[in-house]
Amino acid sequence: IDGLWFGRWFGLMVYRQSKNLTILHISAMGREVTSKISKDLVHLKDLNYHFTGIVSDGGTGIVGAVNKVFPHIPHQICLAHMHRRIVAMLGKKPKDDRVKALRTLADHVWLIESKEALRWWKTELKIWIRRNWWFIHEKRLDTDGRWWYIHKGVRKSARMLTALPEISFTFLDHPTMPKTTNELEAQFGHLGRRWIAHTGLKEERWKDFLKWFVSFYNLEKMAASKQKKALKNNTTI
Repeated sequence: IDGLWFGRWFGLMVYRQSKNLTILHISAMGREVTSKISKDLVHLKDLNYHFTGIVSDGGTGIVGAVNKVFPHIPHQICLAHMHRRIVAMLGKKPKDDRVKALRTLADHVWLIESKEALRWWKTELKIWIRRNWWFIHEKRLDTDGRWWYIHKGVRKSARMLTALPEISFTFLDHPTMPKTTNELEAQFGHLGRRWIAHTGLKEERWKDFLKWFVSFYNLEKMAASKQKKALKNNTTI
């Protein structure tokens, strides 16, 4: 599951089965809310789709809907989304050696492919937090007499990294589960290019355009899949 936002107008929630290029369902909404996403998931259940897991960006609305409709299947929070958020708070080129070390640990998550590697990484993160406890808790007093954390981005990044093993490494227990939503984001490039070319369309026309676009997109992918299977089986279409 992932969302594509068209300016401040609306977002398009997209649902796709991993390793299958056809889009299962789309839904336009003003913001990601649990009630609307829940309706989409129930719709997919009614279509007799059976999922072994879900991968999403971890938005509050999506997490709430998944817990409501599919409470007993594993939910992987996209590692790429989490990594981007953490890196944004640390900065692309931190100057402080302590922040550089934390950034290295953040980048190292892409190398974790086993529980043993994850245990090692968690230990290294705990060591960093213990060594830099005073740094991440350093405060200053403003002119109004209020205390503020000086290194808020680093502090928040450390908290997010600490929570990462519980939400973004579900794939270690489920080998067929993707660790990111990159498969789906790659398809968004088509829609993004159309958005740039047709920004003058009204919102309702845009929603109709997207429905037709996805329909024809699915037909094209299904036809390509049939042709590939036919060639593999050495048969004619």
